[in-house]
Amino acid sequence: MKTIVLLLTAAFNNRPMRLYHFLFFCLLALTTKAYKPEPEYWTRPDSLGLTYVEKRLITPDKAQLLSWFLPTSSLKPLKKTLIIAYAATGNMANCVYYANEFLKAGFDVVLFDYRGFGHSSPFEIDPKRLYYTEFVTDFQTAIKAAKTQFPTNKVGVLSFSLSTLLATLAYQQESFDFMIGEGYVRDPIAVVAYWKRVADRELTLPTGVEAYPNATRKLKCPLLLLAGTNDEITPLSTSQAVAAQRPNRSLLTYEGDHLQGTTVWKERVFADGYVRRIKEFAEKI
Repeated sequence: MKTIVLLLTAAFNNRPMRLYHFLFFCLLALTTKAYKPEPEYWTRPDSLGLTYVEKRLITPDKAQLLSWFLPTSSLKPLKKTLIIAYAATGNMANCVYYANEFLKAGFDVVLFDYRGFGHSSPFEIDPKRLYYTEFVTDFQTAIKAAKTQFPTNKVGVLSFSLSTLLATLAYQQESFDFMIGEGYVRDPIAVVAYWKRVADRELTLPTGVEAYPNATRKLKCPLLLLAGTNDEITPLSTSQAVAAQRPNRSLLTYEGDHLQGTTVWKERVFADGYVRRIKEFAEKI
């Protein structure tokens, strides 16, 4: 993955940025199915001229997580922090272009790497394991740090696919003010069954996963669900069921596959329709 991205970066360095965005996010969409950590950063916020603070966060079990805190320079700040959490593949460099667009919209942004990803603490990851409870601890640590870094803001989470599960579990111990989930995982056992059915891929789950559906009901903050009508990994019906659990939940659908909201909702420039929908949701909180 790193090699492909570096080659594309070099090849299209002098091409229109619109084409680069398209190719990059096509790659990002494909890798969300890989569950593969990447140790090196192919880009950093300063490559886009963004101001940021790099910090190492210490988890309760002493793991170190690298994080990037990015303050907005918008003349109309929203006073809302958005933690962008990738779908358990690659590392937080994959979220830098997302971060740039949300900063323009007035959000302060936090990016972080789970242990075993990027320059966070080493952690042995079995490619057959869907997720680790340690990642939930990491998410809770990032939420707490976001509250400290931007103490007057409301804190929200933008999570993709598997990270929606991690965010939901993290909320049980370290709450936040709002959440946006694209490709929301309602039933991890069903996700494992999907990969077995379509790819004969055996995935394992941590103990106690049967209790997860109850955690979705305990998520009390406002929740915006984004779902593709053709999504087979996290079907639209699962997001509909989650949205129906509480009155402060809403669902937006797009004609597309798993995690294609950014490209489907493009109106004029990269991510504009996507960011606009999320901003409209956040402004009401």
